[in-house]
Amino acid sequence: MTLLGLLTFFGLAVVTMDVLGGVVAATFLARGIRPGHLLAFVGAYGVAVLVVTLLLRPLLRLVGAWLAPVLGSETWLSVIQGVIGVALIGFALYQRHSALHPWEPKARGARDQVASLAGGGLLLALTTFADPSFPIAVGMAMQARTRLEEVLLLVAWNIVYQLPLVTVTVASLFGVHEKVLARLGAFFGPRRRAILLGFAIVLAVCGLVVLGDAIVALAGPHRPWLQDLLLLRDHA
Repeated sequence: MTLLGLLTFFGLAVVTMDVLGGVVAATFLARGIRPGHLLAFVGAYGVAVLVVTLLLRPLLRLVGAWLAPVLGSETWLSVIQGVIGVALIGFALYQRHSALHPWEPKARGARDQVASLAGGGLLLALTTFADPSFPIAVGMAMQARTRLEEVLLLVAWNIVYQLPLVTVTVASLFGVHEKVLARLGAFFGPRRRAILLGFAIVLAVCGLVVLGDAIVALAGPHRPWLQDLLLLRDHA
């Protein structure tokens, strides 16, 4: 397993990290949701991700077999890398929109808290499936040499990807979520827009660099980064 591949794999989780899950969970807790009930939210999300991952694996293998000639072509890899660069720029625009137009979930009655939280977890999972980084991560993990490595990589990737949600959930289970939320709110509250806009700028720069490298590869003998960065296993 190459170090460059691992850095790319987890770097993808970092740069596309989903802050929405943590924000929603924190909002629920701030409105009086019991920490134990929050597990319905996290559990529904986890089950949905697991099911879709299991469905994606054979689909990606089939598509991978069809696309083997394409993926062996530096020209096509450059085109795919260009698409990824455009997607990163699009995600940067989405983050900018999120920074300027914050979203907040509506409160639910106590009687249907668990059901509504589970439904919220499924809705959060839908945002993950819509993120291009999710199928890319599944496809990269499938290149691991053993099934155990693949599972561990995907679990670790999802923990990093949903680190805000994981942090809030663990803090709530240990009863320290009020202090954590207070500190996070004091720090991120007045800086939220600036942080998200800064993140959008970083994504836009990354997208432009990736797109630029693809254009250079198409125009000359330069080998596209994607040819090396998508490999999680050592060359045989």
